[in-house]
Amino acid sequence: MNKIDTKNMRNIEPPNTEDRPTLTSDIRDFWSRNVNAERIMGNTVSLEQRGGEKYFEELEAQRYRSHYHLKPWINSMDKGKSVLELGCGIGMDTFSMAKNGLNVTALDLTEVGVRTARNRFEKSKFNGSFLAGNAEMLPIKDNQFDYVYSFGVLHHAANTEKTIREVYRVLSPGGTAKIMLYHRHSINELVHRITKVPFEEKDELCPVVRRFTVNEVKTMFNQFSNIHLQLEYVYGEGYGKLFSLTPKLLYKFLSKHWGWHIMITARK
Repeated sequence: MNKIDTKNMRNIEPPNTEDRPTLTSDIRDFWSRNVNAERIMGNTVSLEQRGGEKYFEELEAQRYRSHYHLKPWINSMDKGKSVLELGCGIGMDTFSMAKNGLNVTALDLTEVGVRTARNRFEKSKFNGSFLAGNAEMLPIKDNQFDYVYSFGVLHHAANTEKTIREVYRVLSPGGTAKIMLYHRHSINELVHRITKVPFEEKDELCPVVRRFTVNEVKTMFNQFSNIHLQLEYVYGEGYGKLFSLTPKLLYKFLSKHWGWHIMITARK
């Protein structure tokens, strides 16, 4: 574990490591140790806790309260269509999509994510397919899905551009990609730079945390048609009272101009 020296600003993110042979395995190990969203429950979650209904209720309540724009985005997908989620984690969004009547396939780099998501589906008698794999090399044939969905994941990949090419490949003609990537020109980026607080975890550097400009996103998605970008989410509950006390109209204004989330909808 890489402990943080907060005296050095560069330590809010690791140095450029794209050529490191172990990068993908380092990413997998990081997210296996730091199961996404569990930190709101404390530093440790037992195997008995993980996957219980209270576990999911607590995490989902926080996720959809803080990420106010996420449920409407999920709900915009048409019932009965097929969707591939890349980076499903413990499967909160996967479960929401299945409840909405979508035919879900979910992939995650970590075994713990796939196992936790699959177990919930089995307990709930929901249908879904789950794969452990790398979004840069999807074990899926061309032109398979009506939607490919990924929220806050592909900017953590060893090669984000390669994942976007894979998204395009597995989408059916006329299919829609719904992807969220982090925004470099955002208030959240500025706050992290000023406070020297690392991205993602406070006491361990995430191996890859890319942030993109709007123009960089447009370039990555240039093979798609009808690309729509929208900025959302200035900051969440991790900012404590600042989040709850910010007037809604001000929050929405700041989000639309300097939001942390680039919400991308692109048609093949």
